[in-house]
Amino acid sequence: MLVNTLRAEWTKLITTRSFWLTSAVFFLLTWGWSALNASVTRQTPEAAMFLTPESSATAVWMLGLPVLMIQSIMIITTEYRYNIQTNVYMANPNRPMVAVVKLVMYAVISALLVFIALVGVYLLTQAIAGEVAPDYDPWNSESARRFLWVYPLVMAAMVLFSQGMGLLLRQTAGTVAICLILNLGIDQFIGRLPKIGEHIAPFMPFTALQNWIFETVPEKAVWDANWMNLVIFLLWAGGLWLLGVFLLQKRDA
Repeated sequence: MLVNTLRAEWTKLITTRSFWLTSAVFFLLTWGWSALNASVTRQTPEAAMFLTPESSATAVWMLGLPVLMIQSIMIITTEYRYNIQTNVYMANPNRPMVAVVKLVMYAVISALLVFIALVGVYLLTQAIAGEVAPDYDPWNSESARRFLWVYPLVMAAMVLFSQGMGLLLRQTAGTVAICLILNLGIDQFIGRLPKIGEHIAPFMPFTALQNWIFETVPEKAVWDANWMNLVIFLLWAGGLWLLGVFLLQKRDA
């Protein structure tokens, strides 16, 4: 049953136009921005000092990961949009199994896409900037090599979070809006609340995730190990996903 469910979900995914379109948008944004950034540096050599592997990798974080987050949400919510979820759960009444297959399948796919995008960003920047940025060498940069496994892991964790939200809301627009708002700024707003904000902010999901990526431990955090930032995000993501699966079991298909 597990293998058949995986085959069914894989077939649905690769025969869906939105999967290919959003994947194309993902690479267009990440590689396009990197190519543009390198081209500007080539035309303005004095800007080469600002062209680092760390700065070029931010295109994947800022532009690419939100696209894949939307894609992971649509894997859950599109079935409800077209009212085909009943057929899915008639074929396999084990609803948690279906949710696990969707999660694992897309977590692996999105992590692979992020890895390919990041390698492409490094190669494109080197090829276009050329001799103008001779110090640009991501392969000998410890932090740049770290991104090659950190960003794919981050994407897999974001899939857990976003699919959990999708299982809870079962509606694409609302889920996308909430996830993007959380990712793009609401955490920082909470951190600015008087008196309590700086104490709450380290426990907010995307603040914790960014702190882990950039190896930052907030001054007001009750821990001093960077890996605890990732644990905070995974607790949020895992909790949402488990609640979503619980409601998936209880609700009518």
